[in-house]
Amino acid sequence: MDPSPLPDAPSLLAPEGPVARALGAFEARPQQAAMARAVAGALAAGRHLLAEAGTGVGKSFAYLVPALVWAAREGKKVAVATSTIALQEQLVGKDLPLLEKALPFPVTFTLVKGRGNYLCLRRLRAAAEPTGELFPEEEGRRQLAEIDALAERGAASRQDLPFTPREDVWEAVRAESGNCLHRQCPYFARCGYQAARARAAEANVLVVNHHVLLADLALRRSGASFLPKVDAVVVDEAHDLEDAAAETLGARVGTRGVQQTLSRLWNERRATGLLARHPDPALRSLVDDARRASRSFFERVRAIAGATETGSAVVPLEGALPSDEGLADAVEHLGRALAQSIAPLSRDLALEVSARAAGLVALAETVRDATRGADEGHAAWVEADTRGNAALLRAPVDAAPHLREALFAAFDSVVLTSATLAVGRPPSFRYARERLGVDDADEVVLGSPFDYARQARIVVRADLPDPARAPAAYDAAVPDAVLEAVRRTDGGAFVLFTSYDAMRRAAAAIRADLVGDGLLVLVQGEELPRSAMLERFRADNSVLFGVSSFWQGVDVPGDALRNVVIARLPFEVPTHPLARARQARLEREGRSPFEHLSLPQAALKLKQGFGRLIRRATDRGLVVILDPRIVTKPYGRSLLGSLPECPIDVETGADD
Repeated sequence: MDPSPLPDAPSLLAPEGPVARALGAFEARPQQAAMARAVAGALAAGRHLLAEAGTGVGKSFAYLVPALVWAAREGKKVAVATSTIALQEQLVGKDLPLLEKALPFPVTFTLVKGRGNYLCLRRLRAAAEPTGELFPEEEGRRQLAEIDALAERGAASRQDLPFTPREDVWEAVRAESGNCLHRQCPYFARCGYQAARARAAEANVLVVNHHVLLADLALRRSGASFLPKVDAVVVDEAHDLEDAAAETLGARVGTRGVQQTLSRLWNERRATGLLARHPDPALRSLVDDARRASRSFFERVRAIAGATETGSAVVPLEGALPSDEGLADAVEHLGRALAQSIAPLSRDLALEVSARAAGLVALAETVRDATRGADEGHAAWVEADTRGNAALLRAPVDAAPHLREALFAAFDSVVLTSATLAVGRPPSFRYARERLGVDDADEVVLGSPFDYARQARIVVRADLPDPARAPAAYDAAVPDAVLEAVRRTDGGAFVLFTSYDAMRRAAAAIRADLVGDGLLVLVQGEELPRSAMLERFRADNSVLFGVSSFWQGVDVPGDALRNVVIARLPFEVPTHPLARARQARLEREGRSPFEHLSLPQAALKLKQGFGRLIRRATDRGLVVILDPRIVTKPYGRSLLGSLPECPIDVETGADD
């Protein structure tokens, strides 16, 4: 494309520009234009960029517009990675379609999901055959028939289904890399995955989630890939990138996954599974051997977790798992035997068996990796629940070196953005740089266009007990303090906690009082899922008690939410083995875990919680903090400094 007719991003986002005309009602935001200039400059110069954009900046347009201009001008492709499904849906369902209509040049985009999200029509037809070898029971057959009917009407992925299929059913019909005939497949022209690949090859912007991006980066280091070549990356919700990287780079082996893998091959009680169609019955004995090894392996794993009658257990694994490699050896032996058995099989059956064989060999490597246990570079732990499920996990303590090599060294320009990346006043990206491996990058902090001094007020209950020094007294005082805080605004409140137990105790203690006040009480983890809770909250005058997932990614504009009550400062209690390992690493380096990990984490999460309150220029409300440490401890200044500037009332119980 001739570069001359393409205007720059800030002019496209100007009050009289094409985006404003497409939106109809447009409010000029200098912060959005400034961010668009910074993103455009980073892409043009081949620079990395850290960009914090406060609530109301409109950061999605601020990076999408310059990315689309750069891609069109240079003939490039940009990947936009998000953490949450909600943001993906906003980008693909709302923002990009609007820009496609508004911008004066061609805009092409697509959502790219992992291959396993797509239906394989050939596998679906085979699974739905009347022989019933895979799913002879009624429920499995019913789900297969329903998926088959929906596929005939155009359903191409798991997300197109109006119900959640059973895991074993979906495993039997999903697309797989080692189980594809490509152009030789009779369903190639109708294949949802192949259509998605074709769209991705043509699109200027690929919208992916963090895990898809990271998995593709890992594949590229081994010479493979499933995304087309990408020239630059924008990571939105970048505050979640470190945890996504640790999960992607780690190893997990659990009872449910191993049992499903083996049952798909052979279920002796029902005489079903893939090997029911295989002419060699000896392979079924190898499945039984692997199943016995699995039982022995997970008995040891559960023994480490201990009793779990009262709930789930997370227990660190010090050193390697005290066992031989029975499970890994049995699974690998089965996989290699399957791979050697495909010669006499039909084409479709051979593909299935070959894919299962490759999966088993990979599973054996995962088991070996997980059983290596903890060392200076890795944390390892066991998880178990009351239903008998157990898992062994291992993850890198520091994801920064991996991100530095796989992401920042692989692309000339990576833009990291979020509403919560910088800490303190003046804002600093030091914590984000260290955790994500960002050595050389430009920086920009765009404050919110909202008038927090007029729209918001912070109330600190300095008269409550110190939760660290007097935890019992603090816990006893919290329910009444929550009730008083909620009554300040007659409901319309989120009450945010850092633990389920504390949340449930407080909700139980004052539920009757709140109902007596005419308020609807919603408690996370009770009857309603998160999305339904939010719908009810928006519709009724409510009080919502929530934990971590309600601190971020929740948008309730207007008068429905006019009060955010923060029960306790969100310091992560270092009980999780990965958190403890990160702290231990800092101690070995002679650095303070509190200063370099706990405090910046708490500041970012506090900023996220505060950010639930003001979502529009017309919103008004209170943030009530029930933890007095924010004004009685020296570090409180850093926490308050990370929040938008607004009036602060400190209530001491005397002359407030």
